[in-house]
Amino acid sequence: MEKLKKYFFIVLVLMLFIPIAQRFFKFHISEPLNGMAAFGNYPTFHLKDWHKGKYQKLAEMYVNDNFGFRNTLLRWANSFDYTLFKYSNTKDLVIGKDDHLFFDYNIKAYLGITQQSRKQIDSLFVETDLLNKELKERGIELIYVIVPSNAFYYSDKFPAQFDKYQKKENDYEYYLKKLKEYKIAYVDYNKWFMDIKDTVSIDLFPKHGTHYTYFSAVWLADSLIGYLESRKNIDMPEIIYESTKIDTMTKTEHDLQNILNLSHELKNEKLYYYTLKFNTENKTKPKVLTVGDSFYWPVLNQMIPKNCFANVAYWFYNDVVFPESFTTKKNTDQVDLDSLFNGLDFILIYSSATLMNKYDYDGFIGDMQNYLNGNYTIRKEDEELQYWINAINNNPEWHNSIKQKAENLNIPLEEQIKNEAKWMVEQEKKKKK
Repeated sequence: MEKLKKYFFIVLVLMLFIPIAQRFFKFHISEPLNGMAAFGNYPTFHLKDWHKGKYQKLAEMYVNDNFGFRNTLLRWANSFDYTLFKYSNTKDLVIGKDDHLFFDYNIKAYLGITQQSRKQIDSLFVETDLLNKELKERGIELIYVIVPSNAFYYSDKFPAQFDKYQKKENDYEYYLKKLKEYKIAYVDYNKWFMDIKDTVSIDLFPKHGTHYTYFSAVWLADSLIGYLESRKNIDMPEIIYESTKIDTMTKTEHDLQNILNLSHELKNEKLYYYTLKFNTENKTKPKVLTVGDSFYWPVLNQMIPKNCFANVAYWFYNDVVFPESFTTKKNTDQVDLDSLFNGLDFILIYSSATLMNKYDYDGFIGDMQNYLNGNYTIRKEDEELQYWINAINNNPEWHNSIKQKAENLNIPLEEQIKNEAKWMVEQEKKKKK
């Protein structure tokens, strides 16, 4: 018995050292966790950081995020909680009936638990109405595209904890009233998906994803093209469904499953996928600016805007510009608006029905009004700052010296580059004075 205890103790001690051995010898490589970035580099030791306690905190963060088998053990724990308790360890993600997955903020938006201030919405629509009228004078159509939400589509699959809530008027319903009141053009694909839900043979939303499927995105885009044609009385390129296949769901379509970070795979349904062609002969391609959320990606990724519009201009949350940012990041405040607005036909505001509070996308309506009135918010100082940032990045010697400064100060390189660029802007101001 004593020998057995001794061996058990030795095995236990060895097991405690296995994560340390894995960290140093890397004999098992864990897949990185989805949606979670580990604390990257071990902090550089500086005496002043030690006295302030900063170094110790950074070292603790690094060890906590990089100990051996961390990702594997977390996945095991997540799978245990999911399988036994139907519990998600991922922030904002909840597990509904029949294993349907939701972001809880979408459920709360649908039920009207969380609401945007009605006064704020009223004020926003006064601005939107003014912008809409100014755009019409320039021959530009402002169109609101309301895309479906899985919280509406699967409202009968919410987790039991939401059964106690009585549904109230939500932002989607209030926005519809304001769009009608101000006669702002819109297309409601959320309602359309609900109307056809019981008539289609396959679900338009995956049970483990927050976005609609790729094939239902094609239906939406095809319908939208028809609507744009009617607004301008034009004949746009035609989407041709060359072939259809049923295949395993793409990883992006079960995106909520991905961020659960489980050690086992959930059973995902197979979906329809189209091979598309486009009839562009003797067709009119309008120039379009789309400002929207992530629901535009399934349309963009299937090359529909590239083939059906004269341009591809997608402002993701009115922040990052695509397709330019696929190669080098470009922000909306770097766009030449004179060139963009030259010959522009449509501005599409693309928003999910449960994210209507994002409608203005950080001041898009006000920014466009300012531009049309000659008061756009891009400042000369911003352009000068970007000039010096580019100068630093294009000068290897200068860039390396700033990199060394950033390491010495224990701050991100991008932050130090920006600090150096700001200093250069200030020096230029002093010279002019």
